Amino acid sequence: MSALFEQLKGKLVVSCQAAPGDPLEDTDAIRRMALAAVQGGAVGLRINSAEHVAALRRETQLPIIGLHKHYGAGGLRITPDFAAAASLAAAGASMIAVDCTQRAQSDGEPWQELIQRIHDELHLPVMADIATLDEAMAAESSGADCVGPTLNGYTERTRGNEGFSWALLAELVEKLRVPIMAEGHIWTPEEARRAIAGGAWSVIVGSAITRPGVITSGFVRVLERSASQAPAIGVDIGGTAIKAGLVLRNGEIRSPLQIPTDASRGRDAIADGLTRALEQALAAAEREGMRPAGLGIATAGAVDERDGSIFAATDNLPGWAGFPLRAFIEERFHLPTVVVNDAQAAVLSVLHFGPGRGLADFAVITIGTGVGGGIVSKGVLLTGQHGLAGSIGHTVIRADGRACNCGRKGCLEAYVSTEALIREYREHGGVVEQKTGDDGALALRINQLAQAGDAAAQAAYAQLGEYLAEGIANLFNLIDPEAVFLSGGLIEGQDGFIASVEERVTGLLHFGAKRGPRVMAAHAGRFVGVQGAAGLVFRSAK
Repeated sequence: MSALFEQLKGKLVVSCQAAPGDPLEDTDAIRRMALAAVQGGAVGLRINSAEHVAALRRETQLPIIGLHKHYGAGGLRITPDFAAAASLAAAGASMIAVDCTQRAQSDGEPWQELIQRIHDELHLPVMADIATLDEAMAAESSGADCVGPTLNGYTERTRGNEGFSWALLAELVEKLRVPIMAEGHIWTPEEARRAIAGGAWSVIVGSAITRPGVITSGFVRVLERSASQAPAIGVDIGGTAIKAGLVLRNGEIRSPLQIPTDASRGRDAIADGLTRALEQALAAAEREGMRPAGLGIATAGAVDERDGSIFAATDNLPGWAGFPLRAFIEERFHLPTVVVNDAQAAVLSVLHFGPGRGLADFAVITIGTGVGGGIVSKGVLLTGQHGLAGSIGHTVIRADGRACNCGRKGCLEAYVSTEALIREYREHGGVVEQKTGDDGALALRINQLAQAGDAAAQAAYAQLGEYLAEGIANLFNLIDPEAVFLSGGLIEGQDGFIASVEERVTGLLHFGAKRGPRVMAAHAGRFVGVQGAAGLVFRSAK
């Protein structure tokens, strides 16, 4: 047995992660939390994302089990492809966790091949995250170095398993030769001790130690189950994906999910996807014994505040203009429903749950399939007469430039978006296989490659940064905000990119050095629209 595993034997590993939308979803917060766990005696850490792994590796030489959570068409996956594994290895991970469940894979790489590549090319051991005994045995036969029942209770086959499965642990210890890492639903020191006594090699504990929102919610649910504490379901309809989740009053997102928008098939397909997402989110709420206070729907396009219909929409959502969205949802689900533009939902998330709390004047730019935006002035979101205020993506940065789907030329959105990143990557010599035609998944891969040091990916981000800085400089000249926050999948983990954009903005502005413009990540994750839409439900209920 390797020295790494001997170091973990019979000991505690602490998983330091934050759910999408959690206030602790921040590199420095994760770093401090992990160091506190080490100070308390943890002999290892389990850390999500290359950015967080790198931050911890600079502070400690203890073993780090690295993983990359990816919310794709098939739901949550743990380290679904080699690019994610390579970025974790480059950041300093000691071991890579891989999703080895039998769920259908619509994106990523076969985990059997991934294990082999991690061994051959990265020379690191692999922890197989599984949900059942047969998955564990398959993972062991494919070369996994250790196994953990991390996903028991989170797959379709094991849905409803609320606590740690002691029966599964016993089967794993009996049938497998590799070390068993007891992880998932362990809440007390007594349960950790029982797991070791039952044959587990090591115990990995996360939420019970490192998620104060979850811990607090447990106390609150017991002491106060009134309707005023009811959560809301938030949904974010984008051109590439529909995201949804159960959102608590503190902004925490439970059971986040994502399905393809399938927008190319038109209005009916988008509505069908929305219905499926809501059905899954409501089922998750029922499993947790919660009845939502209402539904918050964030959508691309302009929203008529009077009736929640779509006033106007671009080609990202064909046929969506004129759709009576609020009436459609309330008729099917019989719950109070609010509808808001997706970019404005992102602003509401930053205002009520994120770094915008305490600021009076700021703007948020959301970068994805398109470029959305929103402006807060004197603590109030500006919507304008038709809900179109803050449309930063359709301000012009190049006279007679690239065509934009709004009908004009030279808009910021034509230069800074998922499609633009892919184009820049290819123009700089980048080659990456696109298996599914999902631009969002391809852009995420380029993001990972940039973090791993790929020259073409980094050059693509540098070019996007130049364009984005021009749009942000225009915004500073127009409204002189305290800060501009960036959100969206394209900027996840790109702290260096954001810092370079801020530097460029400073150089572009009149008296830039004296003004000291702040450009920062919203740190709200890809579910910021879900959180903001749900927050509108809470505000409407007051």
